[in-house]
Amino acid sequence: MLTTLPAAAESLVIVSIAGEAYDGPPSFDLLINDKVIGSGTLNKAIRTEAEGRLFTKPRPNSFLEQFSFTVPDNLLTPDAEVGLVLTNDKYVRKDGMGEDGVLDRNLFVDYVRVNDVEVTSADMVLIHDGDVVHYNYQAGLLPIYEGGYRAVARPPEGGWLSGTVAKVGQAVIPLPLPRPGDLTLGVGLVQE
Repeated sequence: MLTTLPAAAESLVIVSIAGEAYDGPPSFDLLINDKVIGSGTLNKAIRTEAEGRLFTKPRPNSFLEQFSFTVPDNLLTPDAEVGLVLTNDKYVRKDGMGEDGVLDRNLFVDYVRVNDVEVTSADMVLIHDGDVVHYNYQAGLLPIYEGGYRAVARPPEGGWLSGTVAKVGQAVIPLPLPRPGDLTLGVGLVQE
């Protein structure tokens, strides 16, 4: 008899970010516990040379982009930290250039979603050299202004993989809803 092992379970990680571009768009790495598991480059980043700064625009959310990554569950443990880093920082101050004399490449994080669990920028932290750094949010987004800084989504209570779905292989199966202990299941049958 031939036995087939189930496929490894996977999680879907989606990040929503905006960016500022200078001499090219910003790029980033997605990290799981400091291990790079994916990369991306923003296509809709505002060009600081011609259009100014993201946070001074009336609709900065129009620059948001979503990136999706498939992550094996052996990498995404329930207590894993999901992080984003700017990989190609570039900055120059030139009087008379751009909106405020600053030409820059930056990232602005909106949220990180792991399967159905979303952590918004307000619940994320910015880390540099192991310490939490406090920046003012720009247009409600967590900024990453420099290389070496990491925007981190820490796992929710119970962990990433304890949501309302169970995974079997690559299929997503909803867990049964809890029922009250006194619910009658049929004539003479009561759930205990």
